Amino acid sequence: MKTNKSLYIWMACLIVLCVLLLPYAIKLVGIIVAPKYVSVWKQLGIYQFVALGMVIYLVIRKFLRTNIEWLEVFSHELTHSVVALIFFRKIHSFQATDRDGGMVYTSSYHRYSEIPMALAPYCLPIFTYPLLFLRPLIDFDGRWIFDILIGITLCFHLLCFKKQTGNFQPDINQYPLVFSYLYIATAHLINFCIIWVAFFPNYNVFSSFWRMVCAMWGQLLGLFG
Repeated sequence: MKTNKSLYIWMACLIVLCVLLLPYAIKLVGIIVAPKYVSVWKQLGIYQFVALGMVIYLVIRKFLRTNIEWLEVFSHELTHSVVALIFFRKIHSFQATDRDGGMVYTSSYHRYSEIPMALAPYCLPIFTYPLLFLRPLIDFDGRWIFDILIGITLCFHLLCFKKQTGNFQPDINQYPLVFSYLYIATAHLINFCIIWVAFFPNYNVFSSFWRMVCAMWGQLLGLFG
């Protein structure tokens, strides 16, 4: 089990993020499920095609189980690799199988990159975010197709996270479990805040991210104001 200085820095950052994000996340849920001037169903309507995509994936999954199992392993190792590249680590090998799992070998060690690279596959919907980035560029009349695709990928990742997250994972149990699960929970909270707002009228994934940052800054000023 790894414990070092960077772990304590990460832990402090995660706790602060949770304190700043929770009020914002609760407020977002209230906007949808307890609106003041419109019905709940009208508010939820902005996610109707995302929900349809999730249902479609659940149906597809029953008929392509073996391929889906391989894709789950592939996405897991791909997420390790993408985060490694973000931190300028060199990828030496990449393997993904449906029965024997997968493995990624990297080099160019940096202590602050170890934790994000190890835990990213349990909390980063790597197929969903590219679609969210492209969504604002799609003509409004055809955006429903994109929303279905987002729903398919989101459902894939949620089930993947549920299946792969556990104490049995070396990525998770190499750190204190409290830390690993706090990291994963905080990342899911960030994902929720960004994805939930990205579908609001006149918003996208970029303005959603900025709104979240502004909300955290306002919360921080409120704590010390």
